[in-house]
Amino acid sequence: MKQYAVIHAVAGLFEGYSDTTCEFFPKRGFAEKHLKQILDDYRKDEMCVCIEHQDDGAEVTLTRQYEDYAACVPSDMEHDDWVAEYGDDVSVEVLRIIELDMSNRSDSTESCWLTWDQQDTSPAWDYFPLCMSLVARVSSDVMDNQPDEHGLEQLTEFISAVYYRNHAFIDIDDYVMHAFRIPKPKNSDSYD
Repeated sequence: MKQYAVIHAVAGLFEGYSDTTCEFFPKRGFAEKHLKQILDDYRKDEMCVCIEHQDDGAEVTLTRQYEDYAACVPSDMEHDDWVAEYGDDVSVEVLRIIELDMSNRSDSTESCWLTWDQQDTSPAWDYFPLCMSLVARVSSDVMDNQPDEHGLEQLTEFISAVYYRNHAFIDIDDYVMHAFRIPKPKNSDSYD
């Protein structure tokens, strides 16, 4: 069974990067319609200075200094150079449609998770882990990279979110990840 997720994230570690959201849809057409609605809203926003379409979504550049963008980017520099130079006044938002094939989860009653690497703006892993697998892998990564008290505090909050919420987030130095609980099909205790 396939589902589709629409990730709406602030790219990298721009301000607001923890505001990443994920909406789930039973059909790709619904996900595409949702993405189109978001982009249509950005097109009306004067702070939106660039929308770059990609096969699976788009990247939107926003700035409070939108007059500067029109003045300097076309003649003086490339878009990415402008974003790097004016980074304090700019944010880049990433919108992605991700196909979730849950057909191999037919007997599981445990929740599966979509993981999102905030810095690379892509799915963190190429599979959708169950709760225990998610906790084990993140725990291993944290303990390898940040085995101090701060790492343990962040890990404790993340584990609690995995078991009690639909969204879990961990931010430790270069390890920034969101995890979103994939909804189970209606009228079902499993993913079959």
